[in-house]
Amino acid sequence: MTGRIDPYLMFVTVTSVFNAFAYTGGEYPLGYIGLGNFSIGYSGLGDLFVFLYFGLVATVTVPYIHIVRMGLVEADRMGILGIFRHELFVTSLIVALPIGFMATGIIVVNNVRDRLTDIHAGKNTLAVRFGEKFARIEYMSLIIGSYVMLIPLSQWKLLSVVGTNATNYGLFLPLLSLPKAIEELKAMGYHGKDGAALNPHVGGTAKLQLMYCVLLVVGLLLIPF
Repeated sequence: MTGRIDPYLMFVTVTSVFNAFAYTGGEYPLGYIGLGNFSIGYSGLGDLFVFLYFGLVATVTVPYIHIVRMGLVEADRMGILGIFRHELFVTSLIVALPIGFMATGIIVVNNVRDRLTDIHAGKNTLAVRFGEKFARIEYMSLIIGSYVMLIPLSQWKLLSVVGTNATNYGLFLPLLSLPKAIEELKAMGYHGKDGAALNPHVGGTAKLQLMYCVLLVVGLLLIPF
């Protein structure tokens, strides 16, 4: 693909710029291009786009570039779908899921905290559309789901001990971040904190994601290739 415009990278670049305007530009950020009533932030799509772009896209793009640069797939013959089917890309997609869960948790805390003012602003986040209880369940599902995902990750073929199908226990290192996770879950659980009291837990969930990801990377580095 050298010397050519890569379709995946072009798509990621264009849609990322679009998302930035569509999320941060207020209630009607795209009126000048005929999309006056579309806003990611105001339509309740923020959670989905954070999961897709701060989780999946942010994680799989580096392996994608590695596959292309190293010529691991005959792109001219197999096309971009051949790259998407490559074992490394598929593995990175699985790894991206818990990272996306954690990233989405950050915006959920923000939305629960701001839901009352968002109602008056016409900002229909999921916390506004489906209520506080739904958003708190969403948060707990995302955080707990990130840790549950360690089970299939530890048994994934490319991440297991080379030459065997043995469980890679190094990928359970993110469990060391559980004390921080419990702290955040208590704040966002039933009868948890609300309003301005949740301010520390927006950053707290971001810190949890950082801890989880650093420990996951260490576990990946311990794989005996």
